[in-house]
Amino acid sequence: MNDSERTFTITDLKNWRAISEQFDIPALLSVFGNPVEHSLSPQLHNPALKFCDIKSQYVKIKVQEDEFQEALNLIKDNGFHGTNCTVPLKFAAISACDSVDESARRMGAVNTIRFENGKSLGSNSDGPGLVRAIREEFSIDLSDLRVMILGAGGGAGRAVAIQCAIEKVERLVLVNRTEKKVRPVYDEVAKDLKETHIHASPSRLKMTGSSKPEL
Repeated sequence: MNDSERTFTITDLKNWRAISEQFDIPALLSVFGNPVEHSLSPQLHNPALKFCDIKSQYVKIKVQEDEFQEALNLIKDNGFHGTNCTVPLKFAAISACDSVDESARRMGAVNTIRFENGKSLGSNSDGPGLVRAIREEFSIDLSDLRVMILGAGGGAGRAVAIQCAIEKVERLVLVNRTEKKVRPVYDEVAKDLKETHIHASPSRLKMTGSSKPEL
């Protein structure tokens, strides 16, 4: 098993200098999660690091929620550049960071932490990643689009909806199987947009041209 396939723990982090001496390439990036054994992030990031000739590798670290702050301090002390966070640690990461950007604050979740000048800076790459992908693939800005999100009640749907609000899209339609899950997302983004609608099929919400959905 190579280093990127292994799953490390906070116990390993406490003895990281000895463990890292066995690495051919230093581990300077990671993903925190629990569970995290199934994560394919190393298989995605390590080939990219190699292609870009960056002398670093990306590893998986299993972290309990109550270990998060300690684990974050340990990787910083061991020279890591930062870490990603997956479920259920995206929410614990908010309070552990020294500061978070607007997207992460509004989404209530951090999935990327980087260290700069001894500080931990949290962000959420879901929304900005969408903006960049649309611009690169279609040569258009998200702010110029009318957007419909299918399955808007989940974490990814919420992230995209909030990014749409930040970018002030022309029109946003939130589609979800149940109104209960999507209503908090609507309440969060409607105040920033001229036109926002909900469609939840069991409730048969009627689409209207107003900024408030007609139930």
